[in-house]
Amino acid sequence: MPIDPGSIIVGRCYATPMEEVRKVLEIKGVILTYVARGKMAFPSWDRDMWRCTTIGVFAKEVDREVASDWHTP
Repeated sequence: MPIDPGSIIVGRCYATPMEEVRKVLEIKGVILTYVARGKMAFPSWDRDMWRCTTIGVFAKEVDREVASDWHTP
């Protein structure tokens, strides 16, 4: 189930139903910038790995907030 777009917070992590973990890096207006985590760490310092979308689309694609050290089983 999608999450409320108004509950998305910069610096927090959210998981998709497919177990991809996304860390929100920035929100400017309706544009949200995030980085998706690989198995071990977020490549957040590499801007080539950053992705942009709208808050609404991001909220529809994730289904829960997770701890930043959360990993897929």
